[in-house]
Amino acid sequence: MKKNISITLAIIMLFIIVYFIGNGEYFVSSSQPIAQNGIVTIEEKELQEKTILKLDGEWSFYPNILIASSDSFDAYESEKIPIEVPATWNSFVEPNEEGLTVGTYHVKINVPVEGEYGLYIRSIRQSNRVFINGKDVGSKGNPSETLKDFKFENDDKYTVFAPSENLMLDIVIHVGNYNYPKSGITFPIEFGTKEAIQRDFSMKILAESFVCIGYIVFGAIYIISYSQNRKRKEELFLGLFTILFGLYMSFTNEKIFFLIFPHLTINEQVRLQLGILPLVDVCLALFLYYLYPEFMRKKAIYIISILLGLLFFIYGIYNPMTKNSMIIPIENLVLSQIIFAVIFIPVGLYNVFVLLRVLVKGVDGSHYILILLVSLTCYTFLMVMYYIFDIPMVYSEQLLFIFTLYSFASLLSFRANTSFKEVQALSEELLMHNQMKDEFLLKTSHELRTPLNGILNISKSLMEGIQGPLKREQQENVILIHNVAQRLGYLVEDLLISSNHMTGEVRVIPRVVPISVIDEVIEEIRSLMSSDTSIRLMSAVDSNLPHMYTDELRLKQVLYNLLYNALQHTKNGQITVLASVRNDYMEIQVSDTGIGIPSQDLDRIFNSFYQVKKGKKSGGLGLGLSISKNIVEQLNGEIHVTSTLGVGTIFTFTVPLATLEKLDIETQQQIGNRADNTILQLDLPLLHKGNDKAILIVDDDHVNIKVLVDALIQKGYTVIGVDNGFDAIDYIKKHKVDCMLVDLMMNGMSGYELCKQVRKQYDMLELPIIVLTAIMQHSDLVLSLQVGANDYLQKPIAMDELLVRIQSLLAVRQSSIDAIEDEMNYLYAQVTPHFVYNTLNTIIGLSYTNIENTREALYSLATYFRAKLNVHYRNSMVSIEDEIDLVKAYLYIEKMRFGDRLTVAYDIDESIQSLIPALSIQPIVENAVFHGISKKKEGGTIEVSVQREGQFIRIKIYDNGVGISEEKLQRLVNEENSRIGFTNPLKKFKLMRNASFRIYSEEGKGTTVIILLPEENS
Repeated sequence: MKKNISITLAIIMLFIIVYFIGNGEYFVSSSQPIAQNGIVTIEEKELQEKTILKLDGEWSFYPNILIASSDSFDAYESEKIPIEVPATWNSFVEPNEEGLTVGTYHVKINVPVEGEYGLYIRSIRQSNRVFINGKDVGSKGNPSETLKDFKFENDDKYTVFAPSENLMLDIVIHVGNYNYPKSGITFPIEFGTKEAIQRDFSMKILAESFVCIGYIVFGAIYIISYSQNRKRKEELFLGLFTILFGLYMSFTNEKIFFLIFPHLTINEQVRLQLGILPLVDVCLALFLYYLYPEFMRKKAIYIISILLGLLFFIYGIYNPMTKNSMIIPIENLVLSQIIFAVIFIPVGLYNVFVLLRVLVKGVDGSHYILILLVSLTCYTFLMVMYYIFDIPMVYSEQLLFIFTLYSFASLLSFRANTSFKEVQALSEELLMHNQMKDEFLLKTSHELRTPLNGILNISKSLMEGIQGPLKREQQENVILIHNVAQRLGYLVEDLLISSNHMTGEVRVIPRVVPISVIDEVIEEIRSLMSSDTSIRLMSAVDSNLPHMYTDELRLKQVLYNLLYNALQHTKNGQITVLASVRNDYMEIQVSDTGIGIPSQDLDRIFNSFYQVKKGKKSGGLGLGLSISKNIVEQLNGEIHVTSTLGVGTIFTFTVPLATLEKLDIETQQQIGNRADNTILQLDLPLLHKGNDKAILIVDDDHVNIKVLVDALIQKGYTVIGVDNGFDAIDYIKKHKVDCMLVDLMMNGMSGYELCKQVRKQYDMLELPIIVLTAIMQHSDLVLSLQVGANDYLQKPIAMDELLVRIQSLLAVRQSSIDAIEDEMNYLYAQVTPHFVYNTLNTIIGLSYTNIENTREALYSLATYFRAKLNVHYRNSMVSIEDEIDLVKAYLYIEKMRFGDRLTVAYDIDESIQSLIPALSIQPIVENAVFHGISKKKEGGTIEVSVQREGQFIRIKIYDNGVGISEEKLQRLVNEENSRIGFTNPLKKFKLMRNASFRIYSEEGKGTTVIILLPEENS
């Protein structure tokens, strides 16, 4: 019963609201008057923006006289008085001897451009004629000062058109009335271009036709249904009622029926209008009787039928008081209205009484029919208001039609109740399986969490080198394992969130949140979008809107889910976020111009795992909208969706506003801190010296920089702060940085773009990056960030968590450095000793013949050993000058061995001061001598070149020895050969960033090794 009463009250309230909104112009001025002293001036911009204007305001009025349009109004200047339009003229005119009242309205309209203009005229009582620029353009009836020439028509809505002359329209309206209580221009006259007026009038006709035809069609459906099984008479009378009501609708408002049959006289039109109402009411009473016979007596039905039949005869066939005359005396008109009301209203009240009894008894399924009946009762009341007080019913017909359709569908579903009972057992079983599914989901998610945490912790310990440093390839594979496991963890997290929402276990912590958080999320997502996308992400959020009282993180998650959903289903066009205040709630809309959602899917898109079927499989699990709905409801809001297939979709949700009581001191301080963002200005770049670990902070908000710097200083780090990506790029080019903290949303260069620029110079192991983002965790977002970032944290930042993550990433970086150094040392240890043996044998031989050469050879050997000892003294990198000295020392010794068989040529740019791996060039030169020159009987030439080539340093070692076969060369390049003279330098240079190592050789002609190094190593 409570449910029925609530539905009834809701419908009544809705009708009242629609009634006052639709008729607001009759209670509160709906627009600013534009007529002043009988003149209207219209600007071109105003005409384009509003299309149709209401000529409300002060007109010139000449009471008790009809002035011909050809006459000069100056002659009647003394008769002119100002009058407000719309309004009744009762206080300005007086009836003449025959009881007629007449008057002339006059207004001049100045238009911006010449053209065809029109008027839409509604209800100028009782007859009127319109002149524009002296031409008769239309009339309803014939206003006259004599009763024999006076005529009026029932169809009082029409349009007139005329061209402007000299950018002006001079409008004169003659009005005549006989005994109608409220007369004159009582409704606004609408003005616009001819096209606009015709279009607006056509839309009114179309909407009215749709409603009328809809009633008739649905009534025919019920009559056909009754004809198939003649046991349910309520269907017959419901069908008759609907058809008759549809016909009645065609007799009122735009009077569609009379437009189709224009030959009907005014008396015939009035008889149709008034005569059909008793038939509508009697069909309604009979429908109610056969539907609920226990609540209505048969005797009451007989009385109702007799009274309404009498009413039909009086008003529909022959009215003895009017005697079918067009001119009705005032006393007869009033008496006629009283008789109609005395009979019609009690019948309607009796139907309402029956409905109330049904509501009180709480009959099963009664609310399906009550929606229709209560709607009709409200409409009956409004109709009485229309006929007695002359107040129209704007939009009421359309609202009634919507409720009628809904009630029809409900009635059909009620008739299917028997079938529902048969499947009830199956439904209960499905509900049980659904509950089991939820429990399985929750348990499975929890069980998956444990092994995933194990994988993440183990991979993290390996990355940080707790068990010892890994090789470079091993380190990269462990990072890949960690990222894949982390992505799976995010998926499990989504499943857990969805499961917790289903069980109501999600906790929210509401607090005061400013409207600016919406723009923060939009800007971050915009920065992640591809630059060549054809989708525009727009924000129409007023920064002056009041604060909300909600959970900030959960609100961001809802926004991200809705925006991500819109991006997924929009190929091109626009996605717009709007915000406005509705009562005590903030209403947020996310609209897109995407593919839309089929109507059959609208009721299910918020279900977990539900996805709209498309031509190709969509990504994700279908949890985003379900989680969003649960979060919004948990935050005491509502969410709904409207969509048109092929046009777009609009998601709307509400969030409670923050009241004054909730704005406590702490909250106000938080808001004040946000306001201080524009006040605090730091002197950048900010630099604080600490330990040898340097952290670079990049954020365009100086307050955020200050907070992060203060926290990192406490841990002893060296901290650098800049407020844009360009300064950050310049800094890391010139200084060593161990870790970067990057805000994702920045002006100029976004954090996302900054990450990509940094990755062109440093990989993820060399320079770790933590992104600071306002968006909730999501697997696809994480994958996009992983293009340049090692990790990310959501704002507001938890400092303890940030410090732990920085420490972890620095440990991973150090582990990588240790791994590279161990690998280098391993390579240095693989230098073969045959060069030392050959050199010592040569020196021993020379000692017998040439002491000076022996001394020079020993000095060159000492240079070699000094370089070797420096390598083992933890110097993995040496200058090119030192390496070339080693090469020269080596070749000096070899030339003493080979004599004239070895020719050496140098082309060295001594201004180059770059660093290279120790023992990287000398083994290549040694390999060229041993495997190239020494294999030729006549010997050969060694050329060593170090020159600049653009932004690179080009190192070239050439020999014209025996060369290398294609098969052996390929094995050397693939590191499948044991000749460490090639493989060791090759591995060393591969460990250098942006370095390249190339070998060219041809059997019998020699070998060329070219090494390109970026000069930034200098």
